[in-house]
Amino acid sequence: MIEFPRDFTFGTATASHQIEGDNMYNDWWYWETTGRLRVKSGKACNHWELYREDIELMSRLGYDGYRFSIEWSRIFPQENLFDERALNRYVEIVELLRKHGITPVVTLHHFTSPKWFIDKGGWLREENISYFRRYVEAVVDSVKGVNYWVVFNEPNVYILQGYIMGAWPPGYRSLKIADKAAVNIVKAYKEAYGVLKGRGKVGVAQNLVSFKPASDGRRDLNACEKAREAYNHGFLKGVLQGEYVSLRGIRRVEESDMDFIGVNYYSGFVVKHVFNPLKMFMDVRPLDTGLWTTMGYCIYPRGIYEVMREVYDRYKRDIVITENGVAVKDDELRILSIVRHLQYVYKALSEGIPIHGYYYWSFMDNYEWDKGFEQRFGLIEVDYSTFERKPRRSAYIYSEIARTKRISDELLEKYGEKQS
Repeated sequence: MIEFPRDFTFGTATASHQIEGDNMYNDWWYWETTGRLRVKSGKACNHWELYREDIELMSRLGYDGYRFSIEWSRIFPQENLFDERALNRYVEIVELLRKHGITPVVTLHHFTSPKWFIDKGGWLREENISYFRRYVEAVVDSVKGVNYWVVFNEPNVYILQGYIMGAWPPGYRSLKIADKAAVNIVKAYKEAYGVLKGRGKVGVAQNLVSFKPASDGRRDLNACEKAREAYNHGFLKGVLQGEYVSLRGIRRVEESDMDFIGVNYYSGFVVKHVFNPLKMFMDVRPLDTGLWTTMGYCIYPRGIYEVMREVYDRYKRDIVITENGVAVKDDELRILSIVRHLQYVYKALSEGIPIHGYYYWSFMDNYEWDKGFEQRFGLIEVDYSTFERKPRRSAYIYSEIARTKRISDELLEKYGEKQS
């Protein structure tokens, strides 16, 4: 049996655009409705109308934490238009969570930005940071009782997909432009930290990958280290050490602070040196563990321990696992993934790493960005034609873990991983 501390939080996570529906004032909606994306979010999970029922379901299942995001474009649908009713809806969500004994973790930017903000140059113009600060001030002045504020979700993924790959809004494909946007996001974080400090713990949710070199050769080792530094640590070093690291080098910025580091962990990748400048001399491929998800990468539970060890040893900050989950067709594989990842979370805890919670991604099936509705991450199955919620077996297994703060010998025997 594995027993977690009584105050360890077992929660779930979601994002506004992926579940609320009808977020028509942001840049993602614009891309959806102008043919840039194959599948439109539409009503998504209709959570904007069904949030009370969803919170009651969380409570019945015994999940004691919930990470969700506030949609900036709902609060400010136009540059000079403030929607107080929308903000009050989020106020009510936090109040309901606290009423049910569920720890609120609020994300302020989860990939989406108001369309008007992007039209004004978005993150490419430093002067636009004032608009983000205004939004943060409006939220924190009204939304009380938040335990953790996540200022940005996965800024490394956002920059990669939206400014380097061009696959997501705003659709740039330039390392130079990407660096400019990233530096301004680091600066925006500093502004937000100043506003939020003392109103709850403040940090960022960083997507962290367990990178492995393809061989022990010098070129592969160097390529792996370069990928790790830019992807895992670029933003964190920008905030905490004043040195934003990208594939193009180091950009000096004014450092800030974090009360915690949110760890979003999904898998491991193998890095190999290649003689191709268009690929920045590296080839990055999924680590093959044989346990494939429908997202095209593998379940690698030990990696969650490896990345927590990596960031804690460097930065000595408290950790919250703000995302970890799998998109699979077989729910038994989801249960296996939860149990095995939690084994390694316990290993990290036992070695003295201060971890304050684990938030499974996702509470329910949702709109998975450019991949549409086919990826099923949820503990709760969603029928998108009726919006019916149906807990999967994994939801009840996770409920047992959340209520008892332990993983039974029976679960470990059936789903656990033999650890060295």
